[in-house]
Parts: sequence; C-alpha cells; structure tokens
Amino acid sequence: MDLRQLHHFIAVAEAGTFTGAAQRVHVAQSGVSAHIKALERELGQPLFERGPRAVKLTAAGAALLPHARAAMDALAAGRESIDALTGLLRGHVAVGSVSAFSPHSIDLPEVLASFHRKHPGVDISLTEDTAAALVRRLSDGALDVAFTSLTDGTVAGLQTRELHSERVVAVFLPGDPFARHPELPLNFLSERPLIALPEGSGLRCQLDQTLAHAGVRAHIAFEAGSPDILVRMVEKGLGVALVPQSALAHNDRVIGVPVPELPLGRLGIIWREGSASRAARAFVTHTAALASNRHAA
Repeated sequence: MDLRQLHHFIAVAEAGTFTGAAQRVHVAQSGVSAHIKALERELGQPLFERGPRAVKLTAAGAALLPHARAAMDALAAGRESIDALTGLLRGHVAVGSVSAFSPHSIDLPEVLASFHRKHPGVDISLTEDTAAALVRRLSDGALDVAFTSLTDGTVAGLQTRELHSERVVAVFLPGDPFARHPELPLNFLSERPLIALPEGSGLRCQLDQTLAHAGVRAHIAFEAGSPDILVRMVEKGLGVALVPQSALAHNDRVIGVPVPELPLGRLGIIWREGSASRAARAFVTHTAALASNRHAA
C-alpha cells in the first residue's frame, strides 16, 4: 500500500467514477484503475461496486475511507510543519458554496482571487451544493470549508463564523397593493403564490420552520437556486419572492417590503473543528478579514 494508491482511492470515492477521479488527480484513467486494483489485491477485498456509469463503495471501501483520509491529512500536516519553518504556505483548500446568496453580500470570486494572490502555493477548488449537502461533505472530509446560510442549529464537529446578516424581504412589482406597505405580517404569505429558494437551503429551512411554528399555510409556486433569478421571476409576474434585501441592490423595477417575523438571513463560513489544515485556517482568516473590511467600508 502506498500513498498514491490511497490518494487515487479517495479521488474515486469522492468523484463516483474512475473518469472523474482521473481528471481530479491528472492521471490517465488506466493508471487510476491499476492503483485501485493493486490496493484491492493487497487488502483481499473489493473496494468498489462497479456499475455501468458509476461506482460506489463496498463495506470494505467505506471502512477504509476515513483511515485513508487520515493518512493523507497526516502527510499534509507533516508538509505544513516543514513549510512553516520557511513561512511558505502550500496545500489545497476544497471550498464549497451554496449558490443561493447574493454577490452583493459576499464577493466570492474576489475572496478566491485575493487569497490566491496572497498564497500562490495553495490550490483552491470550488463546488456548489445545497446547505445540507455541504454540511455532509464537510463532515465526511470531502470539503475543508464552505460558504453557507446559517441557522440557529449547530452541527457537531463543525465551527461557524458569521460573515454577513440582513433582513429578508418580500418582493413585489411596483403596482402591487402590498408594495405600498412599510412592512407586512407573516400571515400575508398565505395569500399569494410564493417564489422561494429550494429545500435544503438555509433560508428555505428558516422559512419553513417559521411558517410551521406560526401555523401559516403558504403555497410555494416556484423554486430557484439564486436570489437574482427569484427577483427576475417577480418581474415576470410569477408571484412574490422572498430574498435577502441585498438581492435588490441597484434594481428599481421591483420593491422589497420587510417581513419582521422572518429571521434574518445569515451567511457564514463553516469548517471542520480541530482537523482543518493550515491552508484552510488561513483561508477562513482571510475571508473573515475581507468581510469585515467590506462591511466597514
């Protein structure tokens, strides 16, 4: 058993295909397959169930995966210790992000670009998913950090840092009678078809919990993964959208009305407690500093 075999094993487990794993590790697919077969021969057990389009871990593969990740983390920690002697930061940060936040709240491309300029020796990858899926991928080690909507609940083993918060508004066309109100009660949401973020997003989770607690029945007519798309759907007359207020920046075609009973929309960064690499910790610190400067400006 060698480190390349473990590295390729982890890549196949995360990608779900040998082709995807080969693209991740920049090796021919035949090379990845050869390393996995060699590892299976040494262990005497198949590690993957091979299907026509994808593979999935066997019981033996699932048992090996956390130990393989621990071995690769230990190697990375050793390299970091040596790099720390010279002040050089190297490694890889796997970043996850929900798509459902407005670029007016956090400028994610600038976060990534400025971190890369400061630490060119660190490779960065970015994956988009739902808030719930990002938490799962952090917990199983597939991601190092993630940008996501925050809720009041906590997840064991994960640390959280809030970067931005703002009120959630109901979005109307200017001619709508509700658009003339300074604010609206929660029960108005039962009177109109709603356009909301999809299930699995933090804001949608908060919306569903708030409605259920208040006994308000609402009709979610449309779902979309981006606040900007939700606003565009309002412009087309498809319903009333619920979005963070920053999604309406520089938009005079619609009107946002606060709904005070809805919790604030909170965006933050989360990472694995105690197991974050030096590069991941530097990324968290860098992101928090940028967010503080942005809000102070």
